[in-house]
Amino acid sequence: VERPCPLCRASDFEKFLIADDTTFGFPGRFRIVRCRQCDMLFTNPQVTPDRIGAFFPREYSAHNVDRARRHSGNIRRGGDPWDALAPFGGGRLLDVGCGSGAFLLRQREMGWRVYGIEPSEAAADAARSLGLHDIWTSDVANAPMNGHRFDVITLMGVLDHIPDPLTALSSLRGVCDNGGRLIATVPNAMSAAAQMFGPDWPGWDLPRHQNHFSPDTLRAMLRKAGFDRVDMLWKRRTSHWRRGAEATVRRTGHPIWRIIAKSRNLCGLLARVHSRGARSDELIAVAYCD
Repeated sequence: VERPCPLCRASDFEKFLIADDTTFGFPGRFRIVRCRQCDMLFTNPQVTPDRIGAFFPREYSAHNVDRARRHSGNIRRGGDPWDALAPFGGGRLLDVGCGSGAFLLRQREMGWRVYGIEPSEAAADAARSLGLHDIWTSDVANAPMNGHRFDVITLMGVLDHIPDPLTALSSLRGVCDNGGRLIATVPNAMSAAAQMFGPDWPGWDLPRHQNHFSPDTLRAMLRKAGFDRVDMLWKRRTSHWRRGAEATVRRTGHPIWRIIAKSRNLCGLLARVHSRGARSDELIAVAYCD
């Protein structure tokens, strides 16, 4: 289905790239376009909501309950950047796209009253099986949030999946309490790895990712949704370099990338050298409700 720009709503766009599903190998070629008015990148045409579920296999990480249990054990040991972003304990935290609940488990142990929104019924059931009861099987538009206010709202790798992210963010701004914050992570479409690997960059994750953000377009969308100010943080992802190298090898057979793909140290070195500031692999936006 063709759609207008999710940021400025213009229908004036040009082809940016065409790529395969390099993550799971589903058949098809998928197009990303660039809006000529605001530079937003988005998948167009998009897979319709009634068909997109077919592109999420059982092993998809956010929906895998066994992986959620293992991951929750790991993140309790600390060292996660989220610990520094949100104050500890006592408030209400909403995780949008909570998957099988690993992040919410950890936050509940830190003293938060936790809530989750998860459109996948299987993933939501998996979260409830971990003892997380305030999970809404819904998208943002239909979640029963009336009467609720939240101190922290998190969207970890979620904005890239939502068909209409601006409307969703506007709704979330309405339930963000005064003094609260929204924290969102997305792959950086302007990263060094994205520019180096082109259609083989794993951050495109087509067709599951429908929106592809740069630091400028992510900040613009959060401001347009009504958030008062936005801080941008950066994160390095060695896995983007390893998976990009692997996809390039599959497509081209290039011997240099074959060597790099097999070496975690070489991938880590590339990430450390190239993934700095606005060219880092992942964006972390902190938007404030002042």
